Amino acid sequence: MADTQQKPRIEDDPRVLEVYGNKLVSTSFDGGAVVVTIGAARFLPERIDDVPQQGHQPVIHVTARLALSPAAAVELGNALNNILRAMATRAGPAGAAPQKPSLSS
Repeated sequence: MADTQQKPRIEDDPRVLEVYGNKLVSTSFDGGAVVVTIGAARFLPERIDDVPQQGHQPVIHVTARLALSPAAAVELGNALNNILRAMATRAGPAGAAPQKPSLSS
């Protein structure tokens, strides 16, 4: 009989913060960890009730730093590649209308 490894159980702690990012600030590898820094672009006026001025660049605020072991970084890369392939499949050929999301998965 072949040895089968059980998959680890997931414990989702509701106290863990969810962080938003819309900008990849940097990535690095120091020989031990892959570090990904995420940020969010924000248009902040100088004073309350001021309207952001046209032509001003947004400020990127760092919102998270994720340090991963090399093995975890490979897992993340593979997962992101799967998501990107699914997104490209749903988008269809260039110029075609995007497909509607399926409710069955």
